[in-house]
Amino acid sequence: MSPLNARALFRVGALVGLGFLLVACETRPEIRTQAAANANLAHYRTYGFMPKPGTDKDGYKTLTTQTLERSVGREMLSRGYTPAGGGQPDLLINFSVKTRDKVEGDSGPAFGLGYGYGWGRGHYGYGFGFNDYYNDIQTVTEGSLMVDLVDREHNEVVWSGTAVGRLTKKVLDDPDPQIERSVAEIFARYPIKAAGQPH
Repeated sequence: MSPLNARALFRVGALVGLGFLLVACETRPEIRTQAAANANLAHYRTYGFMPKPGTDKDGYKTLTTQTLERSVGREMLSRGYTPAGGGQPDLLINFSVKTRDKVEGDSGPAFGLGYGYGWGRGHYGYGFGFNDYYNDIQTVTEGSLMVDLVDREHNEVVWSGTAVGRLTKKVLDDPDPQIERSVAEIFARYPIKAAGQPH
């Protein structure tokens, strides 16, 4: 292989490695949604929040609940629903948050490709090697956010959305942006689209 081809191969390998790095750094949550059979979400007009949602455990409204109410309220308003105010809402909205530790990683043979320039005959050299086995095992904390829309009259969930993602130090230090992003991605799957959102 000529030095020119070797340099081209090295650049391609570097770009592929960068692509894998970007994928590994992606923190978008996994979204799941579910609707009740024969649920007509366009039938409802008003909404309100549960007085004691799953995110409030100690008798007061947490910062997480406040952020969720703002974010979810924005999504509901953009879809034509209105706050019930002091009246009885058609839909009651509940939140719950759970965390769990999860073991991630791989075990297997590590393969390496190297290319370099040196003195002496040939000048260029290639190296291939196996590293027996590598263990890239780590424990990560995974968080899940669930938003339930409950038919108040029948006391039944009519639509539910869940976001699952890794809780990094950055997220724990400043959770509001991730909460807002997760809510937006959950409601992107809502059957009724927001004003201006493609159908």
